[in-house]
Amino acid sequence: MFTDIRAIAFDLDDTLWPCMPTIRRAERATYEWLRDHYPRITEALGEQGLFEYRKAFMERHPDYRIDLSLMRREMLAELAREYGYDPETLSREGFELFIELRHEVAFYDDVFPVLDRLKPRFLMGSISNGNANALRTPLKAYFSHHVSAADVMTRKPDPRIFHAFCAALAVEPAQCLLVGDDPEYDIEGARAAGMPHVWVNREGADW
Repeated sequence: MFTDIRAIAFDLDDTLWPCMPTIRRAERATYEWLRDHYPRITEALGEQGLFEYRKAFMERHPDYRIDLSLMRREMLAELAREYGYDPETLSREGFELFIELRHEVAFYDDVFPVLDRLKPRFLMGSISNGNANALRTPLKAYFSHHVSAADVMTRKPDPRIFHAFCAALAVEPAQCLLVGDDPEYDIEGARAAGMPHVWVNREGADW
């Protein structure tokens, strides 16, 4: 079935590691940092309040879903202005803290045994709508390329993000296997892009 495959593109969050524990840990650390350095914010907003603030910010600015790193920087800058702090400093330092922790991920147990078997035979890389970059993790020993939504200004399931990955690895879509957990963003997106695909169903969900 996959005899012509030359490359494999992996989704990241909830395919190679569980997403939400990582995000929650990074957001908790960001909140504690704000409490220590920018207390007027946390005096007004509890941890849940800060989560609701970010959620409302994304609803007001849906275009930031293309670039989640820009969204978080701009959200922190808005917080700074609202509570009387320097937006440039708070935004830069707060985002640097968050994004560092964003890449401290706990891989599923099966990931590296599988990658060790695949590495001698295939080019490998990743495609993500989020702001995790595989090349900032131990995956850099296996992956030669990473494409994020912010790189190409479009998100999965848009075929263009899949085609950008294939072009970077100089393979045709039919030669590149997509491996991902989301039926719409990953699997239907790959199908529309002309790529063979494998659904990773870690939660035993119905199709």
